[in-house]
Amino acid sequence: MEVLITYVNVCRMASWCRKCIYLKPKLEKLAADYYPRIRFYSVDVNNVPHKLVVRAGVTKMPTIQLWRDGKKQAEVIGGHKAYLVVNDVREMIENENGV
Repeated sequence: MEVLITYVNVCRMASWCRKCIYLKPKLEKLAADYYPRIRFYSVDVNNVPHKLVVRAGVTKMPTIQLWRDGKKQAEVIGGHKAYLVVNDVREMIENENGV
């Protein structure tokens, strides 16, 4: 049975960002809950060209974006407590076409 990947979730973080470091394992658990329907990727913005960060519209860390067919569908900017960010990301995923 083939499972189609319909969404990609990209978390843009920075190695110097304390909230990012604390949030990462919680997002990894969330990724396991949605695997294989949604693929989660973590990108350290310090390790990619700045123009890619700008092109994705990232202005704050962490930024979690839900993409489908090369287009950003939704976004959560995680400047608050990790459990609130995880709840926001879960809600973002659930609101997109009943994933």
